Amino acid sequence: MSMAGSDISIDVSKARGLGSWALGAGTCLFLAVVVAACGLGSGSDGAAPKGEIEPAVAGSANTDSTNAQTPVDPTTTAGTTTSKAPDTTAGPETTPPGGVSFASNIQPIITETCASCHTGDGPGTQHVRFDTADDVSRAAFAIAIVTETRFMPPWPASDESVPFDHDWSLTDEEIATILRWDDDGAPLDVDPNTEMIPVNGVVGLNDPDLVMQADGSYDGEFGQPDEYRCFVYDPKLTESTFVSDMEFIPQQMQVVHHAVGFVVPGSERAAVEERNGADGQGGWTCFGFSPGNGADLIFTWAPGTDPTVFPDGTGLEMEAGDFFVLQTHYHYDVEADADQSTFAINFAEGDDVDAIALFTYLAPAEIPCGEGEEGPLCDRDAARQKAIDAYGRAGVLADALIGGCGNPLDAPDGFVDGIAKSTCDWPVVNPGEIVSVFGHEHEIGASFKMTLNPDTPEELVLLDIPVWDFDWQLIYEPTDSIIIDSGDIIRVECTWDRALRDPLLEPAYVLWADGTDDEMCFSSVVTRPV
Repeated sequence: MSMAGSDISIDVSKARGLGSWALGAGTCLFLAVVVAACGLGSGSDGAAPKGEIEPAVAGSANTDSTNAQTPVDPTTTAGTTTSKAPDTTAGPETTPPGGVSFASNIQPIITETCASCHTGDGPGTQHVRFDTADDVSRAAFAIAIVTETRFMPPWPASDESVPFDHDWSLTDEEIATILRWDDDGAPLDVDPNTEMIPVNGVVGLNDPDLVMQADGSYDGEFGQPDEYRCFVYDPKLTESTFVSDMEFIPQQMQVVHHAVGFVVPGSERAAVEERNGADGQGGWTCFGFSPGNGADLIFTWAPGTDPTVFPDGTGLEMEAGDFFVLQTHYHYDVEADADQSTFAINFAEGDDVDAIALFTYLAPAEIPCGEGEEGPLCDRDAARQKAIDAYGRAGVLADALIGGCGNPLDAPDGFVDGIAKSTCDWPVVNPGEIVSVFGHEHEIGASFKMTLNPDTPEELVLLDIPVWDFDWQLIYEPTDSIIIDSGDIIRVECTWDRALRDPLLEPAYVLWADGTDDEMCFSSVVTRPV
């Protein structure tokens, strides 16, 4: 990132795209709590039978998932049931006349939208498994709850966005079908042991070409709640190549806030090695947007992000000697063992491969203290200095973004009733056909929007997330071909709600900085040559 006066540019000559659809495991805890509270097992021996739940037990399904520190054992009976468990040794049940067919109506929903996460080694399997038809039938009541509330399957993007591939949100008709099936007692018209095979495969790269562990680990020794560590992942390239797929696998999920990946040229190896491990821990402290000279941003991971999968015939270009550096943001609000996360890649096949390009489009984040909040950190200068003391100037972009985009608080509605708004218009820097779009905010984010050529007849909403959810930061691939040119404009808009801020935190002015309790308005657009 280079800054001169009010000009802000992020030069990215090599870049990456992010995978099409994403499933994180954090909020799946809600489904686990419902399953366990309602006495619905995973199909294992001794699982509680499906049936009606006493009111006091059914009410426990509303338990806040953030209070669940470990997945609840789904084989525990949490209440009294009044119906008999399905006999899994018998043949298929008969679907009632006019009833819902599992084979024709329910199984396609499960295999197309749920099984990728809840079978095999998918991230949702630690909470509930849908390996067989019997597993699904036993969990029918929980499935009905989370689909009727649209808590699952997660799909934050609204219909105002352009159409996306792999949209697993359910239609009103599909949800009504699930509810009718549950009301009928969740009958099966297939063998209970019928496998639920995910149409799109289980989340994660299957048998990647190369799996790399971080060159060292970090255990939180330095004490501050937010630490950015850069780690080397070396593919040991001896010739130029293209990378087609990438997957970041955090080892200590509870403290890994996000990760940003860079390709670093081999000429920087000696400089990197001087810092790597010099403080007694793996990697080195590195706030800001770059781990060193010549580094190109190529990858982003946040909760809910699936593997990066580039379109056929495209890839990330790398030269002999190039290596990866992943900047991992740790947020220590819980205890955790040392983290040594993994990075897996596939190499592109064939000789005719186009290099993809990525650019990040940002907007300011300025959220003053609200009415009734008082304290020394409500002063912007004091809050900014505290952030600089923690992350260095490179980790606090607040002033630079105001210089390039203007101060959002100058607008009449920049901060009203605890709601802060921000916007910034950018000329397109990476022209081409859009591969994917991505948005990022922190924990008090309220909404996100990215628009191509706003306020013109050609206006197109690339991504609209009306209710931001930190746990589901998906990567979205447009279904239709969208070409962006150098003369086009991309507008990034974010809102934040101070009511979402942890009430135990000291009142403070929140601005753009690297900490979890700070904020960002960050987006990326990945393109391929036309």
